[in-house]
Amino acid sequence: MEIEKLTIEDVLGMAVRTEIQGRKFYLELSEKVTNPEVKKKIVSLADDEKRHEKIVVDFYRKILGKEPRNLPDKGVPDIVKAIGTMNLKEKTQLLELLDMAIEAELISAKFYARGASITDDSNTRKTFEELAAEEDGHYNMLVAEKAALSGDLYWFSMGDTGIMEE
Repeated sequence: MEIEKLTIEDVLGMAVRTEIQGRKFYLELSEKVTNPEVKKKIVSLADDEKRHEKIVVDFYRKILGKEPRNLPDKGVPDIVKAIGTMNLKEKTQLLELLDMAIEAELISAKFYARGASITDDSNTRKTFEELAAEEDGHYNMLVAEKAALSGDLYWFSMGDTGIMEE
């Protein structure tokens, strides 16, 4: 997707829809998680997406001077692709779902970072940079969570002597 060819209204509308879809995804994912600590983190991500939606809607109102109506049916196309059709099947494994979420957060961070890089308005840039940083934080948390759940804790020992050396 070439964000440079979109109007600010298109970008903000797409961002609002993406945050709505992201929240829905995380709420559905939280229903599949049985571990209380993991569930808590996933619900926290859903809450963050709701907060991001409010930030983008408020920004939409401020920049465009109107309410966000006629939002696109779908959010950022690459994110929609990353999280599939939003229908989380009962047989979908948690690690697969985390992979979807990881990819979606990475794309979101890049989307907001790209938006920040092409705007001339310092307030728009700052808002997009803050959203990019939050999405990047989500990405890092999900990667760590996946590593912990899959038993891949190798990164804890990076820089230490190898297991076989002891």
